[in-house]
Amino acid sequence: MAVSESWTKKYLAEVLGTFLLVFLGDSFVAFAVAGAGGNGFKAGLLAAGMFWGFAVTLAIYAAGAVSGAHINPAVTVALAWRRGFPWSKVPGYIGSQLVGAFLAAAAISLVWDGIILKAEQTGHIVRGGANGILSGLIFSANWPHPGLVGYTGDAVSMQDPMWRGIATEIIITAILLICILGIVEDRVPSAANLAPIAIGFVVAALVGLFAPIEMASLNPARDFGPRVWMLLVGYGSNAIPGPNFNIIVTTVFPFVGALLGAGVYDWFIHQHLAAPVGPDTAKVPETARARA
Repeated sequence: MAVSESWTKKYLAEVLGTFLLVFLGDSFVAFAVAGAGGNGFKAGLLAAGMFWGFAVTLAIYAAGAVSGAHINPAVTVALAWRRGFPWSKVPGYIGSQLVGAFLAAAAISLVWDGIILKAEQTGHIVRGGANGILSGLIFSANWPHPGLVGYTGDAVSMQDPMWRGIATEIIITAILLICILGIVEDRVPSAANLAPIAIGFVVAALVGLFAPIEMASLNPARDFGPRVWMLLVGYGSNAIPGPNFNIIVTTVFPFVGALLGAGVYDWFIHQHLAAPVGPDTAKVPETARARA
């Protein structure tokens, strides 16, 4: 098999994996925000953790055997920095992830459009207006939002300082990478087929705990790809750059957190592990080690 053909299949697997992640996760958000008559948002924030965890697990099972199921640009960059993933393939992976997330947002509109439009009409929401962030949350991890813990302003006036969102995003994405690298560690006996479930639990915990603070993006593709679709369907600046330019919180700083987490894991754990020895040493297959 030609090398180029092999990598093309990996890119397509990343498109599919990221599509599944965003479509399944944001379908729950659509139901929580719009499907419950616009009243399901606060309860849905906590339940969202469970459903995003399911989405991650299923996406990794679907794409992991071909691409390793990074399904997250921050994970791809961290693996290139600390685990030898080819830097030359990083743009292709990130591009594939963004395409998958964009297509997922389009599919969300196709499936949920009637419910979304009804909720917007009921709540007098104008997509390009000051309150457009309310239905925009279906697609992106837009922050801040008046329903979030600690928020004291309206939908466009940020009283809760941006540094809180930035710090939270860095910390939780670092935790995500620490856990991922530990779960797929090739020097520790592990059941590779359970790695997607374990990673799903990590995502469920992080989203369930921290989405009420600042929406818990954790994934630049999950946030930015749908924002491009939002531009096409009339959200305007509520999509890009987002209220108070919040795109930097949810799209840029997960990269910082991922690099921090990978460095911390290697400094505190990875460098102190002995290399596997002997034929009985359990090793995680290469496709599983790259999963995230």
